[in-house]
Amino acid sequence: MATYYIVENNQQAGPFTFEQLAARGITPETNVWTEGMTNWTPASQVSELQTLFAKPAPQPAPQPAPQPEPQASADWSSESSYSSESREFRPPLKDWKTESIILTVLSVVCCCCQVLPIAGLPFGILGIVNGNKVKSLEATDYAAAKEASDAAGKWVKIGAIVFAAVTIFSIILSIILRLTGVMDELTRSMM
Repeated sequence: MATYYIVENNQQAGPFTFEQLAARGITPETNVWTEGMTNWTPASQVSELQTLFAKPAPQPAPQPAPQPEPQASADWSSESSYSSESREFRPPLKDWKTESIILTVLSVVCCCCQVLPIAGLPFGILGIVNGNKVKSLEATDYAAAKEASDAAGKWVKIGAIVFAAVTIFSIILSIILRLTGVMDELTRSMM
């Protein structure tokens, strides 16, 4: 389901679902952005939002109040991703820290049970390192922040695949060893 960001009082708000936008009573002139769009666009020009402005019976439309122009000293919060030169919206970047931490913890916990699943650990750590760079760079150097976000995502995805593959391999190997009796022999010889 698509979610949309809007500009209210010269600040980014959202994301909102279609239903939430309808409840907010946005106007056709409200600037909106959703993933896949390159720039902010008036809501009346977004085909998915056309039904919000369909009127059952023609009535004289009230004149919208003029929106104040953004001033050069406007306070664009560090969480919003506007470029100071063009006020162009840049979508917030994912830092992948939660996924990286989960991968790292799973690798360490599974390492206590088996030796091989620790293979996901270095990828989780690389994801955490790159994820920590994202928010600090996003306000000052968006391109570097995007690179860090992409790198963190890449390491988390590779780590998850490696972790899953090694875990499945370990389980299959353990089952084969138990079925053939090799594991029982190893256990007896160790005692």
